[in-house]
Amino acid sequence: MVKLICSVILLFPCGLFAQDSLQLTPPIIKYHSIFFSKKTRVELAFAYPNTVIHYTLNQEELTIADPVYKKPIWVRDNLTTIRSKVFGNGYVASEITTATFIKEGKKISIIHQTEPHPKYAAAGPLALFDLKGGNVDIGTNTWLGYNCDTVKIQLSLSKSEKVGKLLFNFLQNENAWIFLPEEISIQWYNQQLNAYQFFGKESIESKAQVNGANCNFKMVNAMNKVITNKFLINIVVKKTIPDWHPAKGSHAWMFIDEIKVY
Repeated sequence: MVKLICSVILLFPCGLFAQDSLQLTPPIIKYHSIFFSKKTRVELAFAYPNTVIHYTLNQEELTIADPVYKKPIWVRDNLTTIRSKVFGNGYVASEITTATFIKEGKKISIIHQTEPHPKYAAAGPLALFDLKGGNVDIGTNTWLGYNCDTVKIQLSLSKSEKVGKLLFNFLQNENAWIFLPEEISIQWYNQQLNAYQFFGKESIESKAQVNGANCNFKMVNAMNKVITNKFLINIVVKKTIPDWHPAKGSHAWMFIDEIKVY
């Protein structure tokens, strides 16, 4: 899957322009998937004379002092956010383009989950750990879509391992009625006690409207790392769309495409 962002220089009407008032458009980011096993290749591009792309691999403000993009970036860390921006003499710098890449964690052997809506069933449970997705287009057949109240997931690792956090990747496209969930709660299986115990919880607030479509990952951290191979996950779907939305009062959708265990 490749994400493309068009690069166009905007001119004023009638062919007149004030060069130092024109803003460059963001660079193109190319990648197969935001999920990867060992490493993944990311390319940045912008085709216009006398411009350069600067980028960072951290969350700090991006400036002209940051590295210049010259060759493909190889991403290897668990969680890497690439921020890129085009600069050019006599032009206003572009807006920042951002993409976050997520490395495979502990090996998942099997997942059982609440059945998704038939229209958005993707590859079934495999879609949650197949390293495919991260594209905001719901037609890519990588998303599991739900409009029920609660999604329950049983997740098993290939073996018992020390685990400190779980990551979930959701789609947020409020114009299409797709909202982030309200809460994620997790229990882990304690083999010695032959019982499930509390692992962690993440409550998600969504007060203000979010425009456009984006991938939004949420991390649930344990109070203390545990050794286990099984988890019970409960995801609470937003039941009522807010008053500012044209579909206010309707049941929201929740889309998820990947879970990672670290």
